Amino acid sequence: ETASGIRKEFNVTVQTMAIDLTGLEAPARVAEWCRINRYRVNILVNNAGLAGSVVFEESDPIYSDARILLNIRALVLLTRLMIKELESHERAFILNTGSISAYYSIAYKSVYSASKAFVLTFTRALRQELNGRGISITVVNPNGVRTNLGTHKRIATHGKYANLVILPAEKIARIAITGMLKGKTVVIPGKWNRVLLVITKLIPPGLRERRVATMFRKELLESQK
Repeated sequence: ETASGIRKEFNVTVQTMAIDLTGLEAPARVAEWCRINRYRVNILVNNAGLAGSVVFEESDPIYSDARILLNIRALVLLTRLMIKELESHERAFILNTGSISAYYSIAYKSVYSASKAFVLTFTRALRQELNGRGISITVVNPNGVRTNLGTHKRIATHGKYANLVILPAEKIARIAITGMLKGKTVVIPGKWNRVLLVITKLIPPGLRERRVATMFRKELLESQK
């Protein structure tokens, strides 16, 4: 449906490959699909991810494994497998989708927030390795994004605060692509989100983590209804 909409609105060719990226062979299959079809890839967008709220000790191990496989493993392997193709272009880009949670230790989102901290660190480190090779790598760290019914429900638990920091997905996408093309390392959409980061850095870590835990406990309880 998305591909059909893009073709109709922009009159461009769109190719799709449906695949579960948590599969162990999935990243290699995507890279091979590009090679077989002779696609010249000069932009790689690692946008797939899983969020959610859960009490860690009560969660199914599969829950955590899926987030590690998708948020970390798939992103890393797709990047690794596409490096040579990207380098064959005069100019190429990698855009990783992180989260503002990369800057926080979030109770009830322990694996998710840690996975996004990984994406931030990985992006910054790899950027240094790719320096001077024609590949620019960027990470976009938005606040919550209303992408499906589940995210709408979780974001709603944060009340009026959410309306201040949450941006439409379309606006975040435009900000992210603009930042990527400008060669930025980190893109944080929304003025209030940047202000939030500055303010929270002034709060002692323990106090900040307790406050965040209280906020997301409410989200967890709502998601269980």
